[in-house]
Amino acid sequence: MLHNGPFSSNNIESRLLSGNGTIVGSIFYQRTARAFRSGISYFLRTLLPTLLFALLLISPLALKAQEARVNPHRIDFSGSWEMDYQLSDHAAEKTRQLYVQARSMAQRAAERAQNSGRMIDPQILNVQSIVGLGRLVETIAQATVLTVKQTANHIVVERNDDFALVCDFQALGIIASPVGREGCFWDEDQLIFQVALPEGLNVIHRLSLAADRSRINVATTVNISGIRYPFTLNRVYMPFEPGAGQFACEYTIANQTTCTLRGNGDS
Repeated sequence: MLHNGPFSSNNIESRLLSGNGTIVGSIFYQRTARAFRSGISYFLRTLLPTLLFALLLISPLALKAQEARVNPHRIDFSGSWEMDYQLSDHAAEKTRQLYVQARSMAQRAAERAQNSGRMIDPQILNVQSIVGLGRLVETIAQATVLTVKQTANHIVVERNDDFALVCDFQALGIIASPVGREGCFWDEDQLIFQVALPEGLNVIHRLSLAADRSRINVATTVNISGIRYPFTLNRVYMPFEPGAGQFACEYTIANQTTCTLRGNGDS
């Protein structure tokens, strides 16, 4: 048995522990590298697929949660819509009805004021303004075709012969703008667009969708400071395939509903 020779057990042990730990360090790093490679291999085989699967599950849930937050009733107005003249309000008829109601209210108010000796609100007597207000609402709600593009984050309502209504679902509310105050927000399952001009003109578009998506109703309300009676005009739209219509129709106070056959050059 060798105790003191160059190949004795004590000498070999001292060599393993000497030389700046070269031999011991080499064995340590080899074992560490094998353990690292084994861990990576286990992660790629087992944990990575599980993590990816979890991400695939979480992403749709996150999107649904975001959509529920910005569009709580998940209303989708997307599509092409043309006016249903049978169900829509006619401005001339609506003006006449509102005028009769306002005149009746003014007469009753005048009688009460005369009997009580009190002053009457001048706005109540401003009945003639309803005619001009009706014409204004008809101009604002003149669109006969709507093209609605909607995503989870915003909606664009393109209206023929008019500017588009745009709403960012991430920035709901009424804010100051160069023209006054404007914005959009949800009222339950109805989408509201509102514009308030410094001159006292307030315009509200209220969009509602039938449960079976057969109709969209756009209720346009105009209110002017100094005029007691707001004017609301309901326009109803039904879905259609672009390019499929054969007739072009419009409604005016003078001519009522007028429809003509589309020519080859008409869109």
